Amino acid sequence: MAADIEPFSVVDNDNGTFSLLLSEFEPTDELFEEVGSLGPGYAWETVALYVVENIATELADRLDFDSEHSMFCAFGKDREALQALGVRLARLFRDERALAKIIKAIGRRGFDLFGD
Repeated sequence: MAADIEPFSVVDNDNGTFSLLLSEFEPTDELFEEVGSLGPGYAWETVALYVVENIATELADRLDFDSEHSMFCAFGKDREALQALGVRLARLFRDERALAKIIKAIGRRGFDLFGD
């Protein structure tokens, strides 16, 4: 099932929690640069938040986020929720048109979430 979420991965944090991670962002970088994103990790968190708040609302209370400039990270105790989000995000990663549509729906202001 791990192939369903590539290039994302779910890791066991050995403390009762799991993390959904992404640290290789090519070829999606250019799409996020166009909206002035502060970094690909933050940009993917913005997309993930949009997905959770608007599409996969059943995941909303089952995970949290802790991304950095160079790494996307969602985490929580619910491995299934992280896997489900990973599948959705991996589909977007592989489908530039679908990702661009979500980026457009979020809008430039949405990517200011991590601004000053």
